[in-house]
Amino acid sequence: MTLKNAFAAVLKAMRAGKGLTQKNLAEVSSRTYVSKLERAQSSPTLEMITALSGPLRVSPMTLVAITMCAESGESVDALLRRTQEELASLGHEGVLKNLAISSCDELPARRLSSKPTSHRSVTKSQQVEFCFAE
Repeated sequence: MTLKNAFAAVLKAMRAGKGLTQKNLAEVSSRTYVSKLERAQSSPTLEMITALSGPLRVSPMTLVAITMCAESGESVDALLRRTQEELASLGHEGVLKNLAISSCDELPARRLSSKPTSHRSVTKSQQVEFCFAE
């Protein structure tokens, strides 16, 4: 199974499992685009994966992890173990520190702000599209 087909199957299964329609997901994108994703006719951007994860009530990482498992046949536990090992290695190599990302052993520093979190402005970033080879 290709990644594009795996994402299509996962999105459709998660939407149906949560009792949502394509119209419900159209709150973050058009129903036509959601339909294209579910038919593996389009590849999602990171921003779209993040947006779709909201109505599905899962983390974007969960959506990606389940897609990777569906594509590879790897168990969720094996994927998570491998990911933790890779993150630990990146932490030891200093990559996470260079990116100002705390490792799982550290608690992130709290940032004090006079503004409530819900009122913080969101900055736009460039979209990155995954192009899954078939």
